[in-house]
Amino acid sequence: MSMNALDQYQATAGKYATAHNDLDTLYIGLSAEVGELMSERMMDKRTDRENSEVYNKASELGDILWYVATIAKAEGYDLSHIAHINEVKLIKRKQGEKDDT
Repeated sequence: MSMNALDQYQATAGKYATAHNDLDTLYIGLSAEVGELMSERMMDKRTDRENSEVYNKASELGDILWYVATIAKAEGYDLSHIAHINEVKLIKRKQGEKDDT
């Protein structure tokens, strides 16, 4: 059975988790990375910001993705399963149906 791209990424990301990456540390790290992304967004408002600095947002999004993948694995979820659940929820929401989540 072949892995999809999300699950393959999750497997690769998991190789970089360490023993220090307990769940509490992972959740705090995710929160910190979201804060860094928000800081990048705030700096977008500055007029003297260089276009090359847009890379910083992509880098922060990548860090967030790593944390999400690693937390999901620690909680026993495949990223593809999470994406599927979210896709179903979004479709229901678009159709005006109530979420059961």
